[in-house]
Amino acid sequence: MVGAVCAKILTSLQVAIRSNAGRAASCTTTSAPGIRQEDRRDYSWSASTEWKIFGTVAAVVVSWYINARQDRKQSRVEIQLSLVTNQLKDLYGPLYGNRIVAEASYRAAMKEHGGLRKYLTKAQVARDAEMIKVWRAFVINVLYPLDKQVLDLLANHSHLIADSEFPEEFDTFLEHMARMQLVIEHWKNDKGKLESVEKYNDHDFLEETNSTGIGGSKAIIRHLREKCQSLRERQMRYTEELSAESLNVLLANKILK
Repeated sequence: MVGAVCAKILTSLQVAIRSNAGRAASCTTTSAPGIRQEDRRDYSWSASTEWKIFGTVAAVVVSWYINARQDRKQSRVEIQLSLVTNQLKDLYGPLYGNRIVAEASYRAAMKEHGGLRKYLTKAQVARDAEMIKVWRAFVINVLYPLDKQVLDLLANHSHLIADSEFPEEFDTFLEHMARMQLVIEHWKNDKGKLESVEKYNDHDFLEETNSTGIGGSKAIIRHLREKCQSLRERQMRYTEELSAESLNVLLANKILK
C-alpha cells in the first residue's frame, strides 16, 4: 500500500512539473514586445531542470518508503525477539534449570540405594523408621520447594508457553505435584505436624505411603531442553535480522543522498 502511495505521489509530481513547465514556456512566448529573445529564454523551464527536481523529490520519497517499510518489518521482528527473550528468561530457562537441579538432587540421594523403590523396600523390611524420616525430610526440604517453584512458574507465566496446547509433560508434572501434596498431608498428625517416628505404624512403612514419584522428570527435562534450544536459535535469528535490516537502511540512505 505504501508503494502505491509513493507511485501516486511521484506521478502527480511529474504531471505538476510538466504543467508548470508548459505554463512557463507559454509565458515566455507571450511576453511584452520590449523583451529580447535571449531574455525570454531565462524564463523557460528546460527538461533537464524538470528531471533534476523530479529526481530530487523522487529520492526523498523513495528514501521515506524504504525507511517506512523497514521500520514496519523491524517492529515485527523486535516484537518477536521480545517474546522469545521473555519465554527464555521468565519461563523455559528457569524451568529447565529447576528440573536439572531436582533430578540431580534426587539421583544423588538415591544413588547408593539403587533408587527410591529399593530404598523404601529396605526400610519396610527392616522397619527402619529413621530411613523413612530421612526420606520425608528430603522431600519436604529439597524436592517439594523445587517442585513448588515449577508450579508457580507455570501459574504465573503460562502465557509464555511456546505451544498451541498445554504440553503433556506439564500435565504429567501437575499430576505428580498433586500426588506429592496428598502424600505429604498423610505424613502429618492431627496438629498438622510431621508424625514422630515413635508413632509410626505399619502404614507408614508402605511404599505407596511414601513414594511421591519424580513426575516424569526425564520427559520434562527433554521437552524443556528442546524448547530452550529452539528458542535460542530463534533469538539469534531475530537478532541477526535486526542487524541486517539496520545495515540495509543505512546503505540505502547513503545511496539516495
